[in-house]
Formats: sequence, C-alpha cells, structure tokens
Amino acid sequence: MNKQFLTIAVFIVFAVICIKTYAQDDMTPPKPVDNKVLDAMVGDWVGESDMMGMKFNDEIKNYWSMNHQYIIMDVNQVMKDNPQMKFSGMGILGIDKDGNPVMWWFDDWGAPAMMTGTGNFDGMKCHMMSTNAMGKDDRVISFKNGDMVMTWNSSMIGKDGKEMKMNGETVYKKK
Repeated sequence: MNKQFLTIAVFIVFAVICIKTYAQDDMTPPKPVDNKVLDAMVGDWVGESDMMGMKFNDEIKNYWSMNHQYIIMDVNQVMKDNPQMKFSGMGILGIDKDGNPVMWWFDDWGAPAMMTGTGNFDGMKCHMMSTNAMGKDDRVISFKNGDMVMTWNSSMIGKDGKEMKMNGETVYKKK
C-alpha cells in the first residue's frame, strides 16, 4: 500500500512539474481568426451552377468552427433535370501562420478525391489552388453587390487517362 501511494505521489509531482514547465503559454489556443473575406462567406447561400452541361441547384452553408479558426463549407447540389442526381461536399478553410488560406476538401467521391490547397487573399477575393491524385482545381471566391461569386478552372484525369477540363462561375445569393 505504501509503495502504491509513493508511486502515485511521485507521478502527480512529476505531472505538475511537467505542466508548469512545458504548458505555460503553449496551451493557449490562438485568438479567433480575423479575416474579412472569410467573415463575408459566413451564412446560407443559394445559386445555380453548370457542371459539364448539367444544371444544378446549389446550397452552401458556411460557418465558423473550432474557436473561430476554420470556416466549414457544407455544399449540396441537386441536378435540375434529374433530382435523383445529387452531390455533396465539405470544405474546411483556415489561415496559416503567414495569413494565407489553406483548404481541405472532402466529397461524395471518397478519399481519392480529397483535395488540399493553398492560396492567397487579394482585397475581397480568396484564390485557392488545390490538387489530388485525380486532378487540380483553381478557384476564386469573391464578393460583388452582396453576392458570393465562385469562379473555377478544374481538370480531372478520366479512367482513360485523358484530362477533362471544366470551368465556370456561379453567383450565390444569401438566403
């Protein structure tokens, strides 16, 4: 019993010393991100996109998460002519130590389609360049007259090994 008590006491003293030594300021989360472009993205948005000749009704819900460190983008698209055809994705945008945007993208196509990207801010624009094993994406989010405008140039490698290029612009209105 005394040996167990001594072991526990030594462990507690060691833990307290470690916490005081190593966790002083390093354990404080960063201040909430302050970025006018990301703040402008927050909200529920609707728009109509055209992807490879198919028209979709889009809904995007953007919100701050995790101590105001990340914008979460929940994207849902339903094909206008065939409501059975749907697409959903989730983007996570943060800011690196130099103030530049970083992004992770996940969607219905699974892990092989997961993208990572970096970019820059220019006024009220966020420019992101992302890649994965299936292709690349060059996207700009900007704001005009209260609308969020997303412009993209993407390419995807098909099963036949050929590159398919896509581009477009969608104007989103705040709900």
